[in-house]
Amino acid sequence: MSRKTLLAIIGVIGAILTFLKTEFGLVVNVTGLITWITGILLYVFYEAKLDAKRIGLQLHRFKDPKFLLALLITVITAISESFGLNLPIEVINTVLVFIMSLLFGKDIKKANNGN
Repeated sequence: MSRKTLLAIIGVIGAILTFLKTEFGLVVNVTGLITWITGILLYVFYEAKLDAKRIGLQLHRFKDPKFLLALLITVITAISESFGLNLPIEVINTVLVFIMSLLFGKDIKKANNGN
């Protein structure tokens, strides 16, 4: 589990506990709650900025044929379902997955020969 996910879960639990405290008439330390939520939000915000920079360093990977093929499978399926085109999705996806398997097989052979 990533740190961001863990902090998001803690934030949700905190929000639920705060709601329950308020509903049952208990006193909530607003300053402490705001400080706690601010800390979590800052952490998630700055981690997201770092993640964006890491993605920027890997932009060449978006040109990978395997990625583009997976994206194509997703887009074709979504468009067919959204617009009711009734495309033979099973056939299209089977062909594209077969091509993707060939591409991965080629990379695996390359990696095995390199070792």
